[in-house]
Amino acid sequence: MKILCIYNTKAGDGKSLKNLEKIKQLFVDNSIEAEFVYTEYPKHAVEIAKDADLSLYSGLVVAGGDGSFFDVLNGYMQNPGSLNTPLGVLPVGTGNSLSRDILDNDNGLEDYVKLIAKGKTKSFDIAKVQSGEEIFYFANMMGFGMISDIVETASKLKVFNKMAYTLGVLYNTIKLAPYELKMIADGVEYNLNNIFIIVSNSRFTGGNYLIAPKAKIDDGMLDIIILNKLSRLNLLKTFPKIFDGSHINSKFVDYIQAKNITFEVKEPKLLSPDGEIYGKLPASISCIPTAINIFA
Repeated sequence: MKILCIYNTKAGDGKSLKNLEKIKQLFVDNSIEAEFVYTEYPKHAVEIAKDADLSLYSGLVVAGGDGSFFDVLNGYMQNPGSLNTPLGVLPVGTGNSLSRDILDNDNGLEDYVKLIAKGKTKSFDIAKVQSGEEIFYFANMMGFGMISDIVETASKLKVFNKMAYTLGVLYNTIKLAPYELKMIADGVEYNLNNIFIIVSNSRFTGGNYLIAPKAKIDDGMLDIIILNKLSRLNLLKTFPKIFDGSHINSKFVDYIQAKNITFEVKEPKLLSPDGEIYGKLPASISCIPTAINIFA
């Protein structure tokens, strides 16, 4: 087996670089011939995945976090020879949320390499986003409102690893401000006074947050988590429930599943797909069932 490994040496605030030699040895131990390409600047992974001759490889593996996978996915979807090439994940980033829908977070890198070596794959849905004239894709989740503010704050606090997202929540609670939003989900219109919305394809975000406990990566649906207007105190009471998924039972939270969604706002809102700040509202999102295959 020969794979192409796109490696983000900056992921996880140095975590990925510390694991590089270990990963190389794991490939050798599992009889995997790996060609490494290292990202050198933001969005470099998009270019690498887009331009690679994937016919030469049995798989394309991403070593990094959710943002690294986001970049590779968007290059992969532009590569005309990509659709028969399975993707693999080596979680050495900050959040590594997507990997938890492949294996539990307690699994080590050895287990992810063994998955690749076995060669078995599973179909995986992805989401397609139209934001203005731009089209992009995500595999894990996309948020906006307070969520984008949290992501932006957490990106400056990566030295705290997974705690960065929690610190981002606490900081942005101080600036809490609802806004009006119109959402159309599978033809049903909702007029909301909103704090944030997350559209999720998989269960976890921010590493340990079970944001969408009903989500399945292969059900052809997107899960929409809506946090409606509430006080700062109620936000702080609701937030801890996100670790076990019980927040969806809160009177402040709506949970909807849909295939096609559009969002309209009076003022543009930044989007945060897979932990990145990218694109803005208004936007439309659609689920592409079984769009890719992942070693799983």
